[in-house]
Amino acid sequence: MFRIGKNFHVIHMTDDLQALDAFYDDVFSAHRFMPPSYMEAEKRDASLVLIGDFCIEPLAPSFWVDGWADMPLGRFYNRWGRRWHSIAWYVDEGMTELYRALRDAGVRLYGTGGRPQSGDEPTGALFTHPLETGTQLEFVAMRPKASGRVDPRAYVSTPRLADPRFEPGFDPGFWSDRHPLGIQKASHVTLAVRDRAAYRDVYRKVLGGRLLHEGPVGLTKTASEFVAVGEDLVVELASPVDPESIVAEDLARHHGGLFAVTFKVKDLAAARRHLVAKGVGVALEDEATLLTDPSTTHGVVLGFTTWSIPGDTRPDVGSAG
Repeated sequence: MFRIGKNFHVIHMTDDLQALDAFYDDVFSAHRFMPPSYMEAEKRDASLVLIGDFCIEPLAPSFWVDGWADMPLGRFYNRWGRRWHSIAWYVDEGMTELYRALRDAGVRLYGTGGRPQSGDEPTGALFTHPLETGTQLEFVAMRPKASGRVDPRAYVSTPRLADPRFEPGFDPGFWSDRHPLGIQKASHVTLAVRDRAAYRDVYRKVLGGRLLHEGPVGLTKTASEFVAVGEDLVVELASPVDPESIVAEDLARHHGGLFAVTFKVKDLAAARRHLVAKGVGVALEDEATLLTDPSTTHGVVLGFTTWSIPGDTRPDVGSAG
């Protein structure tokens, strides 16, 4: 059928790309493998940065270009402002089969720039409607080489955009062993949803995700399911059980979507000290996890935790991993 591979990136929507890039440089010592670049088809400016083995795409609508507000990214910004926007994966094989599986499940599908996908074959990258998948999902095909092996750089048009994670010798251990945050891996991304059952089939049946753990999360006061999707990403479907919880408040304001990105760290106290020293506020914390104040992290919630998701077989990176 199809095989979803490595997580490509999550988009961090902003109104000031230069300031957001500087934030990731300062707080995370991010490795930028795509410099700020303009894309005419979406009328946006974006970069790509790595934090450990996890990729974030800082992105801003191209406010200086006529028509930016008519594009899907521009409409999102005008409605929600600075916020996590979407999740993207590489598809190692079977892009057509994935397209048909999503379509047959009733998911509306689009191409670059918001063009509706139609027919039996997808054209280019594939984007879902967020109402059917909890947030927008993007899927990018990995084209095979002549030898039949997957070329991990085929999604780009110029060598400068090659994803370092596919290069021989790539080592994310710096962020675990030498950076003050001590990041061992991306723990999970959290979707704030009112009804987990409405999205369960999409992630577990249509996308072939594997349920790792289901249960309450005390800090956020949610009932949650942690689902491994693709090669290396865990998606938390989180429904609030308390109307005054941080997730319930987010749902009331944004009606759902990508709520948080959480990193697993070696030492939460050390990570907290570094964050506070960099001017990052803590909105909520317990003995194992802290969530940042989005007013200090460019509109998004970042999580840091020492908790290991039950059933998660992804290794921690670095000397402690």
